[in-house]
Amino acid sequence: MAFWGDYHTHSVYSHGKGTIEQNVRAAIKAGLKELAITDHGFKYLMCNVRRREWKKITEDVESVRAKYPQIKLELGLETNFNSTKGYIDIKQSDVPLLDLIICGYHKFVIPYKLRDIFTFFWPNFFLDTFGKSSKRMTAKNTDAYIKALERYDIDIIAHMNSEITVDAVEVAKAAAHYGTLIELNGKRINLTDTEIEKIVDAGAELICVSDAHSPEKVGDFSRGAAVIERLGIPYEKVANWERIPDFRSKRAKREKANGG
Repeated sequence: MAFWGDYHTHSVYSHGKGTIEQNVRAAIKAGLKELAITDHGFKYLMCNVRRREWKKITEDVESVRAKYPQIKLELGLETNFNSTKGYIDIKQSDVPLLDLIICGYHKFVIPYKLRDIFTFFWPNFFLDTFGKSSKRMTAKNTDAYIKALERYDIDIIAHMNSEITVDAVEVAKAAAHYGTLIELNGKRINLTDTEIEKIVDAGAELICVSDAHSPEKVGDFSRGAAVIERLGIPYEKVANWERIPDFRSKRAKREKANGG
């Protein structure tokens, strides 16, 4: 009994320490069937993937796929929420190039519009820095997440409530409706036990990921697994436990190809 895939890992193309091949070799050693490379999206100011490097990344992925056919290698991005209106830092033209789309909140991201600096990023930075809460901002953030889920085929919501506060249950209801997974992050889990239990009760599926920034951490699901065990969450509620997730963006592509 085991997790079959790790779908949130970073490489040297953003701020990971390992190459794509080193991550793949670590995944094989860990007994995984699938691995996703999901470096940071194009508008993350700290350590983003550069568009001019995308061709190089895809060539690297194809080369590694050919070298290690015993594991399925996916190429995605960890994109960013960047507007109260529910936009993320990805173009529709990027979607066909990606095997999966993760989306999370990070502080230092180019906003969708200039006003989003003042209506989205600065208020959340202030509240997170000083540990204050704001019902009004939480409601705006929650609405932004739900609008993004309506607009984009997001596969995984990353590290919910890290650097930002949302109503996790309301987001989970929308995630359940659209078929988006909510991750239990290997580096940090900012959700309370009660929130996690309510997320599951709302019908959303969880996914355990490592968020590895070095090959040594690829396939490390210990933090998420500990939560699952402690709360007694049924493993059928965990999308990568002894199965391969049927990601939302892949379903959308299939439906489009079939004329749906």
